[in-house]
Amino acid sequence: MAEDAVNAAIKSGKLTPTSRCVTNNLRLMGGEGWDPSSFTVLAQQYTRMKSTHSGKVVPGVMDSAAARHLSHAYGTLAERVAAIAQVCLHYFIFLIVNFIEQQTYAS
Repeated sequence: MAEDAVNAAIKSGKLTPTSRCVTNNLRLMGGEGWDPSSFTVLAQQYTRMKSTHSGKVVPGVMDSAAARHLSHAYGTLAERVAAIAQVCLHYFIFLIVNFIEQQTYAS
């Protein structure tokens, strides 16, 4: 993972390396014990909000692309990120429902 980060920085900064890569075996935070297939656990355990064809927003399983992105971006910390996002999502829904109820009673 560290090598990928350095390579991305070199490419984005249009830099010219002066030596060979020394990060081949260096792990970034979340990289230790990471398995490329770990995204499947995320996809099965966490929900995200999705809109139906009628436009209604409902909870649904996390799709593979989102789970893969979290896994590749955060490594073994991806489950923590997903858990935080899920708690924030539930709180956000709670706030929206309460707001709608208040607007209904105010009318």
